[in-house]
Amino acid sequence: MKISCSLVLCCLGFLPAGAWAAIRLTPQTTLFINKHEPGPVELAARDLASDWQKVLGQPLQVVHDPKDTAATTLAIVLNYDVPSKVHQPTGWEKLSIQQVQNPWAGSPARQAVILTGSDVRGTIYAIYQFSQQFLGVDPLYWWTDHKPARRAAVEVPDNFSETQGPAFHYRGFFINDEDLLTGWKPGVRQGADISLKVWNRIFEAILRLKGDMVIPGTWIFPYEPQIRLAMKRGLIVTQHHVNVLGLDTYRWPDNVPYSFISHPKIFESALVHSVEEYPKHAKIVWSVGYRGKNDFPFWLVDPAAPKTAAARAQVIQNAIGKEIEIVRRYHPRASIVFNAWAESAAFIRQGLLKVPPGVTLVWPDDGHGTLQDRGEIKAGEGEYYHTAMIDYRSNHFSELVPPERIREELGRAAKAGATEYLIVNTSNLRPVVMTSRATMELAWNPKPWIASEPDEAQIYLSKWCREEFGRQAAPEVEKYYEAYFAAPAKYGPAPDDSMGDQFYQVVSRWLLVALFKGTLNKPLPSFGNRPARTLGQMGASIVTQCKQAEPRWNLALQLAEQARPQVAAGRRRFFQANVMTQVEVNLHGNQMMEDVAQATEINSPAQRRQFIRAAIRQDEAVEAALHAADYGKWKGFYTRGDWLEDVPLTVSLEHAYLRYLKGHSMNLNTLIRAQDGGFAYHMITAYQGTQKVQF
Repeated sequence: MKISCSLVLCCLGFLPAGAWAAIRLTPQTTLFINKHEPGPVELAARDLASDWQKVLGQPLQVVHDPKDTAATTLAIVLNYDVPSKVHQPTGWEKLSIQQVQNPWAGSPARQAVILTGSDVRGTIYAIYQFSQQFLGVDPLYWWTDHKPARRAAVEVPDNFSETQGPAFHYRGFFINDEDLLTGWKPGVRQGADISLKVWNRIFEAILRLKGDMVIPGTWIFPYEPQIRLAMKRGLIVTQHHVNVLGLDTYRWPDNVPYSFISHPKIFESALVHSVEEYPKHAKIVWSVGYRGKNDFPFWLVDPAAPKTAAARAQVIQNAIGKEIEIVRRYHPRASIVFNAWAESAAFIRQGLLKVPPGVTLVWPDDGHGTLQDRGEIKAGEGEYYHTAMIDYRSNHFSELVPPERIREELGRAAKAGATEYLIVNTSNLRPVVMTSRATMELAWNPKPWIASEPDEAQIYLSKWCREEFGRQAAPEVEKYYEAYFAAPAKYGPAPDDSMGDQFYQVVSRWLLVALFKGTLNKPLPSFGNRPARTLGQMGASIVTQCKQAEPRWNLALQLAEQARPQVAAGRRRFFQANVMTQVEVNLHGNQMMEDVAQATEINSPAQRRQFIRAAIRQDEAVEAALHAADYGKWKGFYTRGDWLEDVPLTVSLEHAYLRYLKGHSMNLNTLIRAQDGGFAYHMITAYQGTQKVQF
């Protein structure tokens, strides 16, 4: 970052008052932008005008000819009317904010703040940087309900000049497992999973955080409207590790073989058709790879799959070779990444799978923020990172990845020079705004995050608490967050073997189904490399783990309640959603699962009924906490589309089992639904009707 010496000296108090006069922007200031500037820049200019009105209370007059500017003006310039005194940066996505005198000959403008960049997105970042730095607009204001403070004028130091550019080349969000967003604001009428108005807010948030890339949904076709909207906003579109080349594998026809082994020509034809379905002129980072069509290792769903790791790795090698060939046929100079999720990462580490030349290797994390490179990450590579995750154990309703882990893992990647690509899986975004913003700030400028001192993770947390909850509450909220991230129950020895809010609901349903069926000695699902356990073994382990976590969650709740009265008045509803709801979901979820697990340890129906009643009370408290976050525009956010974590399903199963213990017949409908893993994605993709992959 470059700041003029005058600014630095004034800040340090070495110059007398009035030695350098600040430029005062008032309601009489004009905003200049040429009508021929690119559309994405014009849309960001509209956001700036909206920000201005929120802060100064009056509309910002927008003009399109330098002759119509006021004596003091803001100017957005990229391709037209660039003042001769302005030095535009060169390179990739660099922003520039510069104050100049007499910007255009013959213009009324005597002083101007020029917002420009090296390219379209650089200019967009300059616009949003100005809003954040000088108007005080939270880059996630729409998601945090944060209104900027009103003021009579905005001051920019005289001779101010600032240029910034990104450290990570590609940076963006993956809106994944978007059940809450889809249920809350569906986009069925527009042919999209989520309302395009909400998609626009997502894209705006990415750009305000200086991101340039998005995966706009989990199971989508290349022709869906949110892709065109992302293009309109100036974003690059990319894909995840299953929908390679944009192929919506979830919508693969049931009567067509899905196998690169036995039917490679069919698979190739579908890939070609997918590439051709993207809008013309779309900027795309193409993702290659090969998994089973519902995001499983392909050998679990393909009878033709080989049995050895080396042969399986060779299948993936052949598939990505063909995918690269198809991309190069249509887009010879396109960027291509290999998202090496799960088994692919293991094959690479074992030396069984090679990344082809000209392709960026993207290392995944484990869903909890720990990269799976085992120390092998190197310059020119990238990362697939999660701040939210659906894997039966992680976080869908609340934060789980502590800022220090973000610093450690992404900082490690930055130190290695693995800065080509960073896609952050934010799921439904609203529950994880704090950590998602942290990843993007690190991606833009990792230098403070990788410095040994001071601790940037702690600095970031302090800044977040101060900005979002007010200076008075910030120290107490910091204490809360530290207790919160230390509170989750541990199911294994690794630092991130922590129970997220999904764990409580999903594992409790596993236990209840096993109790229903009486399969007390049958192995239940487990995680990672830990051996499967019987119902009794798993129940006993969970009881111990939850009891250990209980006082930690109680402490976090206590600290949250102590901080609440000190939160700034206008920030208390967000405090409810971002703090109180999240700690209560975890505290009551932890207790609920402990109650269910205790029911597995005893044979007395009367005692089991007692524990299940207690579990129902705790789950109803979880529901109440979620409802408390559904205020104002957020009404129904946590409750209309809760299809993946599905708290109501757990409550229904608990009630059904309680009735069963009282001698009533088993409720087969509830029991079957509790074992239906496809319901959520059926609901998320319902807007697609009967559309299928084309060949």
